[in-house]
Amino acid sequence: MSFLIKSADIYKKTQLSKINEKILATPIGGNIGSLPTLFTKGGKFNREANSYIFYKKVIRQAVDLQPCSQALQDYYQFLEDNNLHWNKFPPIKRLKPTYLFRSHLLKKIKKGTLAHSTASIRMNQIVNYYKWLLHDGFLAVNNEKEAPFKMEFVSIKTIGILAHISPKFIIESSDLRIKVPRDSETKTVRSLTPLSQAELDILTDFLPEASQELKLQILISIDTGLRIQEVATISLNAIKSARPLAESEYRSEFSVAPQLNGVQTKYGNKRTIEISKKLLDILNEYCISERRLKRVNKLDKKLNDFFNSKLELNEKTAISFKRCLDHEPLFVSEQGNPVSPKSIEARWSELRAKIKIIHPSFTHRFHDFRSTYGTYRLSDLLSVGLHTTECLELLMGWMGHKNESTTMKYIRFLKRREAFKVKFGILDSIMHHALGGEDE
Repeated sequence: MSFLIKSADIYKKTQLSKINEKILATPIGGNIGSLPTLFTKGGKFNREANSYIFYKKVIRQAVDLQPCSQALQDYYQFLEDNNLHWNKFPPIKRLKPTYLFRSHLLKKIKKGTLAHSTASIRMNQIVNYYKWLLHDGFLAVNNEKEAPFKMEFVSIKTIGILAHISPKFIIESSDLRIKVPRDSETKTVRSLTPLSQAELDILTDFLPEASQELKLQILISIDTGLRIQEVATISLNAIKSARPLAESEYRSEFSVAPQLNGVQTKYGNKRTIEISKKLLDILNEYCISERRLKRVNKLDKKLNDFFNSKLELNEKTAISFKRCLDHEPLFVSEQGNPVSPKSIEARWSELRAKIKIIHPSFTHRFHDFRSTYGTYRLSDLLSVGLHTTECLELLMGWMGHKNESTTMKYIRFLKRREAFKVKFGILDSIMHHALGGEDE
């Protein structure tokens, strides 16, 4: 049976010593934290799979290893159940272990025990695993018939306003890919649900009932487009690195990335975001406020207890505490813990419940603040006469979209709603009133 075990901390730098005829390795630096470790039949350490996991963590600096390790566990369990070998590929395609695994995933989709998206991710992980095995010499292929799969170049039709410029684009894929419907139920692109001007007014009316931290978290998401995970992990280092934009007297910018300042961006990618100077000033004041410093003192005590083994935490919480050593979080709970996305979502749900008593149709998720930023910001860029391509490039950079198709949803939304009349400046007005500004 294949199974995963979380290792203790792994170190890139060790010092070897010999004691009583035994070679011991003493860690001296380069702690990369815990790693999922795969064991196969009979508790055997899987050298190839675990070398790949190590490569993903150290070389590729993967933030989340769960999709990779889970795919490898499922694949090796499938090989074990069917008496197959990871490195033996008969010349007949349908008998190769990789193609048999794909059929296995498709059967699970048909039975309803596995989602299309999950199956696609697991298959892609196995394809990438074999690419690495081939590249690093763990697997040798002498001819095409011995290959684990066939590489393909797929032509994708461009949909949207730029289709006339580039009707198609080419991507590298394999014949093992599993297609995912745009939406598992509706088969269409999920619609955006930004707050309308009226809903922003409603939110502004209720913000005084929120805690100071939740108010700032909401405004950060609306004003910058940060995801909830990014808002939760925003650090003092990130805020202090903000610099004025030469093109605007009202906005500043700063970069975010896990390695740079601890902000847990999607895929661990670095990107530069914009923020209003008014909100930035408020955040700088909050950084040194008595309310926040009391919480930070509690966090410091917990960090001291944690590293002296007086405080036991689950793995996820332990990782967030370790991150606090290098990057002090902006938001700390009243109990002295680094704020998590779940706690932000819980506080937002409480405030939303109050709003729904008077406005039952107000059902927005916290994530809708991000699409609110994207919609109004794009509208503002278009209204000043920038070319559509330039607008898309700017918004893709600020929001951290991986694909143009994601950003294109905002163009289609604006066209459907005829929302080009709405200025991003409305959010500056919302910010002014929400932060207690007086009418000018």
